[in-house]
Amino acid sequence: MDITVPNGREIGECIYCGNRNGPLGKEHAVPYGLNGPWTLLKASCEACAKITHRFERDVMRSLWPEVRNALEMQSRRRERRSPTLPLVVQREGRREVLQISRSEFPVYLPTPLFPPPARLWAREPIRGVFTNLNTIHIGGPTFKEAYEKYPGADFIGAHTNFSPEDFARTLAKIGFCAGVSALGLGAFTNTPIRSIILGTDPCISYWVGSWYGDPLIGANYGLHAIKVHER
Repeated sequence: MDITVPNGREIGECIYCGNRNGPLGKEHAVPYGLNGPWTLLKASCEACAKITHRFERDVMRSLWPEVRNALEMQSRRRERRSPTLPLVVQREGRREVLQISRSEFPVYLPTPLFPPPARLWAREPIRGVFTNLNTIHIGGPTFKEAYEKYPGADFIGAHTNFSPEDFARTLAKIGFCAGVSALGLGAFTNTPIRSIILGTDPCISYWVGSWYGDPLIGANYGLHAIKVHER
């Protein structure tokens, strides 16, 4: 059964630790910095919010800084956004970082790909995360077109250095928040995903992974689309 994810559901306790005392803040299912449209109200305590904010911030800073700038995504520091982007050009072992305009920058979306959650195919919990990295061209010239402007270049683009664990925890948080928004917190009281998000369970790939079946969401849904699939 497919369920629509509503926006603005009020929870009344921290969805991660169950704390009902003290102030509770709103929680973005998809991070604010990625133009996340779905919000849970009174849903996270200060301590848990610091944990989720840290790994989401690190993912966006390490994996998608050029993408967020090029697409002019939401930012609480919009006035500090640079009108140029850093292009790495490497020739004969020499590395240069050139500041070029957004329109001239080859914008590629780095997309980590995971195997299906090991819970579906392994007998025992597996520690850590296994991932490959795919790239999708989403704006500006292609790498092939960019190479023509820099004859003799061995490499053109941006080096990506990110934490697969942080990205997997970000995915876990997005899926968990979407589920709570659609079905309420009661359906997830005992879910192991809470421990993955808070960093107390190292067996991330046992519970978090990519979907490898037929597409669940069509291609014409814009920047964001979430489908909660209950069975």
